[in-house]
Amino acid sequence: MMRYVYILAALLAAACSRNPVLREASALLENAPDSALTLLETLPREELSGEAEKAEYDYLSGTAFYKTYYFLDDSHAAALASAYHSRELRRNRISNVALLISAILATLVLYFWARNLQIQKQLLEEKEAGEKLLSTAEDLRSRLGALQMRQLKQASPGPMADIQMLDRLCEQYYVYEGTQNLQPRILSEVRSIVDGLRSDPAEQRRLEDSLNRAYDNVMVRLREAFPAWKEEDYLLYMFTASGFSSTTISTLLGKDKPYVYNRVYRLKERIKNSSAEGREQLLAALER
Repeated sequence: MMRYVYILAALLAAACSRNPVLREASALLENAPDSALTLLETLPREELSGEAEKAEYDYLSGTAFYKTYYFLDDSHAAALASAYHSRELRRNRISNVALLISAILATLVLYFWARNLQIQKQLLEEKEAGEKLLSTAEDLRSRLGALQMRQLKQASPGPMADIQMLDRLCEQYYVYEGTQNLQPRILSEVRSIVDGLRSDPAEQRRLEDSLNRAYDNVMVRLREAFPAWKEEDYLLYMFTASGFSSTTISTLLGKDKPYVYNRVYRLKERIKNSSAEGREQLLAALER
């Protein structure tokens, strides 16, 4: 930024450094061209600094000579031609600089416009991600709570610490709703639960044990019937049988919803087309 300030200051200084003799001759040119010509003859051209002053000298000298004598000799005609050529070159340079400045300004405008769009998009994505996580938290709370209640009815309670954590998240949501503390406090804990169910074998085993206690060892029977399945297939079955929504499952698996729908359909087909014992019960668990 300071570089452009220095360049502008230099241009202004150059514009204000006009030779006083040239300035006086210019003032005399219309009403006293002979005096202007006499004054210019006292100023050696070679002592002038820069092409701009020399071009102005040539213009004033040639014009003053013509206004005084009403003709041009060869030297003054050449001086005027040189002055006009120099002015044209300077005009072209100024036009080029103006175009460059316009291009720079246009680029800056486009950059900040694109940057603003990017920031708005990022904020929207963060908002959508936050809403998705909160929806996931509510779904996990509801479904895991249903599993816990079924275990209690069957007198087979199991460790469901995530229920207490999710209940605490919902309490914090109402406490901090509308404040700046809401998103970081809620989302960080939701992410810890989601990451645990997504990649922590211990958390996955806890959910699988709860599902087995609630639904007559459904995961045990599934693993015995289909021992060659990938672990991701077991996870998908377990999440679906737990009653998680497609949004929650897509979050837990890090896949989009069409992928989840397609994989669940394929799991159903594999179970339906198998000769596994109790396949009807295994299929029924996917319909909850």
